[in-house]
Amino acid sequence: MRQAPPSPKACSPFVGYRGGIDVPAGALSHVDKRLVEIARALAVRPAILALDEPAAGLDAVDTALIDKVLRELAAIGLAIILVEHEMDLVMGVSSHVIVLDAGAKIAEGAPHEIAASPAVREAYLGAGGQAERGRQRTLPVRDAPLLTVRSLSAGYGAATVVRDAALEVGDGELVAVLGANGAGKTTLLRALSGLIRPMAGEVRLLGWRIDQLAGDRIAREGLILVPEGRQVFPELSVIDNLRLGAYARGSAGEARRIEALLERFAALEARRHQRAGLLSGGEQQMLAIARGLMARPEVLMLDEPSLGLAPKLLEVLYDLLAELRGEGTTILLVDQMATLALSVADRPMCCNPVRSSIRAARAKSPATRR
Repeated sequence: MRQAPPSPKACSPFVGYRGGIDVPAGALSHVDKRLVEIARALAVRPAILALDEPAAGLDAVDTALIDKVLRELAAIGLAIILVEHEMDLVMGVSSHVIVLDAGAKIAEGAPHEIAASPAVREAYLGAGGQAERGRQRTLPVRDAPLLTVRSLSAGYGAATVVRDAALEVGDGELVAVLGANGAGKTTLLRALSGLIRPMAGEVRLLGWRIDQLAGDRIAREGLILVPEGRQVFPELSVIDNLRLGAYARGSAGEARRIEALLERFAALEARRHQRAGLLSGGEQQMLAIARGLMARPEVLMLDEPSLGLAPKLLEVLYDLLAELRGEGTTILLVDQMATLALSVADRPMCCNPVRSSIRAARAKSPATRR
């Protein structure tokens, strides 16, 4: 017999959330945000719970928490529809699996049948293996870095999330910031872009201090953020999303840049007049990056661009980042997929989850090995 979901007051502890009830949701770690979102849905006592990529951006430990919650919900008889790219989670908790590719169903059956399907493996994994993305030529030595961060602290309210962060990004470099969930990577990018005001420290772009400027002014100066979760404007067309990307830095040459980007992003070319909300997750991520490039960035900051993408699309995404790096685009990259991030990084930076400080990593990335 199906049991009733927990009462609204009991939902947060039921899903495993143990944080404070007065903590701003924006200050929570990835996994706590997911748990609170699930608790919020359970509070209305649903007959069916639909979850869209609950494990996106989570590490193995945090994904195990989601796995536990889903099993407990299924055990009380709650019907669950799960959309997810984390295959270990899907295969572990599902009783029935349907696989889509480009909107068409290519397989349906029990988890063990889906795991053995060649069509599924090709659609999800592609040819397999990881491409070599190291630079063919060493970057020239520059007189001064393009972006400099010194003793930066930032957080939300009285909670300090990033403490004493320091990093430099040279002209044409791709620098990857690595660290566990909750270590402060996204907060760092939000502070650099002006979405939150730093508590201490300084940020210099092209030698000029920008840490006290408003976010729109920082964007006009050329420090451009492609945020976590894509955040395209779903009701606007692909073309209009790209036009908005050019707004902060002026519209000179806008039409030419749009056509050049649509030529590069072939999937967007075919959907130029389509609403962005109707694009796939991978297409929305490409649109978000293209929108950032429309601003002609001095430094392009990417926050978790791999979030929610299948392995096959991850390879496409990182091939694109390698191309942009080769063309001289300066990139500051935050991504949970450390192996992929290191495949394109000139230098990694480590975000310490204990002190939330950010310093240069000791080990060289594969992209810097000669």
